[in-house]
Amino acid sequence: MGLEVGWSMRIGMMLAASACLSLGIFPTITIGWMDTLSEQLVKAKIATSAGAFGWMWLTPISHERASYAGFIVFIGILSVVAAVYLLLHVRRTAVRRVPIWDCGFEKLNNRMQYTAAAFSMPIRRIFGFLFLIREQVRITPPLIKGGAGGLHYHLRVRDRIWSLFYQPVADVSFWVSRKFGRLQQGRINVYLVYSFITIIVLLVFLK
Repeated sequence: MGLEVGWSMRIGMMLAASACLSLGIFPTITIGWMDTLSEQLVKAKIATSAGAFGWMWLTPISHERASYAGFIVFIGILSVVAAVYLLLHVRRTAVRRVPIWDCGFEKLNNRMQYTAAAFSMPIRRIFGFLFLIREQVRITPPLIKGGAGGLHYHLRVRDRIWSLFYQPVADVSFWVSRKFGRLQQGRINVYLVYSFITIIVLLVFLK
């Protein structure tokens, strides 16, 4: 059964979470600290409108258009969490933490967990018409009567759009490339003949 990491690793996450929580609950105080920088850079203060109604209310533009009380929202969330905790734990049947049910297997490992491959069958059945799917199952009979035989499963999934539109263009391109490739694998006298014919053609048409 998995255990939580040590306190030395949890302190870093707690510091980051505490900083985010403080910024959300007391935004006007943080903006007041930042005013020193904004006043030095642009000669203006951010907290002029943001903290106009005290430390509890954040008003970016004006209180008629938008206002936010992070402390009140935090108290509301804390009340809901406390109520849920009391409903779940203050009962006769307390919640117990026990090892994971192993379905009869003694030792669980990473090969027994669900992965994305578990969803491949229903997805393939639903969207199978979009692909070219070839499925082959070959069963080998057992060598000994009463023994276990062999099972070979082969699945090939190809893109139907690729086969219809892109594959013909690729085949033609490879065919043309192979034809031109023969020109690069000849002998030097053949290349001289090609050059001589090219010069004759140019002289005929450009004279």
